[in-house]
Amino acid sequence: MSFSLGGLQAYTDQLSTDLVSQALLKPYSVQMLTIMAGKTAGTSAINLLNSNPYIIDATCGFNTSTVGPGGATGNATVFSQIDLVVQSKMLKEQLCPEDLRNYWLSSQLSPSAYATTVPFEEQIANNKIANIGAFVETTVWQGDGANLDGLLAQATVANGCIGGTGAGIVVPFVTATAFASMFGIINKLSNALRQENDLVAYMSYTNYQILVQGIMAQGNSLITQYPNIANVTGDAPSTFVFPGTNVTVFAAPGINNNNAIILGPKKYIYFGTGLLDDADNFKFYYDPSQDIVNFMSKFRLGTALYASQFVSTT
Repeated sequence: MSFSLGGLQAYTDQLSTDLVSQALLKPYSVQMLTIMAGKTAGTSAINLLNSNPYIIDATCGFNTSTVGPGGATGNATVFSQIDLVVQSKMLKEQLCPEDLRNYWLSSQLSPSAYATTVPFEEQIANNKIANIGAFVETTVWQGDGANLDGLLAQATVANGCIGGTGAGIVVPFVTATAFASMFGIINKLSNALRQENDLVAYMSYTNYQILVQGIMAQGNSLITQYPNIANVTGDAPSTFVFPGTNVTVFAAPGINNNNAIILGPKKYIYFGTGLLDDADNFKFYYDPSQDIVNFMSKFRLGTALYASQFVSTT
């Protein structure tokens, strides 16, 4: 009796959504952003809701004296929008199983003259996940050089961020002044922003490592009190909570500019992608017209941030 495999699908056909999700959501920086799934290619508006409270002693009536004259001096519910630009990307490759016959044992290849699959499909798929993940990590911060602006280009004072420079702040960090400089950048936040519970300081690995050295230079008591400094291991995002604050410091692999430090609420920094339909996928499939195995991955990504809620050193 032979095996009946007609009901089975190829490895990546079964796991296409899982694999493309890993490729897009696993990069370290994406884990520190707010993910907006279900986005089609193009520009979509993210709606933001804010309000101006006008709270006074209780009295009767609804008039100018009770609800305020309007604007900044009266109760107002304010709707605003920021644009999220998402671009479709793809990775395609053709694989000829016959090219492997001189290099791999026959046990790894089909004995049939018609090679309609490639060996090591899972390993190849994992390699493509890593390739796409590296592209996503870089593109999040640096853009794609064409249609997508990275967060480094968006998070600038010219685009509405709070200026993060001034007396007592030295960027790029140097060990002797890094501790004081980080406090100086945090102090640029308004009192309202300092109450946010998801503040993240995004910086390069170089600045992150120098800041760790600057904290260690403060003495053993500080290190004992704040033992959550994670060195760069490659196994997880490198983060720690900056002493005396609620700010998470994050080393972003995609930040290649040591002059750029961005600080603000994670809730207002967005990563847009698709993922909710089969337009984002991983596929291996045999094309009999060319007698070759094709690999194809398509995915969507883009970024946006609410600039006025962030401090930027650029």
